[in-house]
Amino acid sequence: MNKFWIVLGALLVAGVSAYAGGLADAITETVPMAEPMAAESSVPGWVIPAAIIAVLIGVAVAANDDDDEEDGAEGS
Repeated sequence: MNKFWIVLGALLVAGVSAYAGGLADAITETVPMAEPMAAESSVPGWVIPAAIIAVLIGVAVAANDDDDEEDGAEGS
């Protein structure tokens, strides 16, 4: 009966160790490879936002939404 408890204890310890990761393979991480830099574009980074702002200003001016001038409601 004594051998039974020794074997059972050893199996229990081995099972707990395996479950806890003691017998699992070690995780190895690969070294990241440096990639060559992409060529810079010919357009500077401020051109596209400036064009978007110019279009928004143009749309706001073209809308011509004046609330001050109402038809026929001025001091009659």
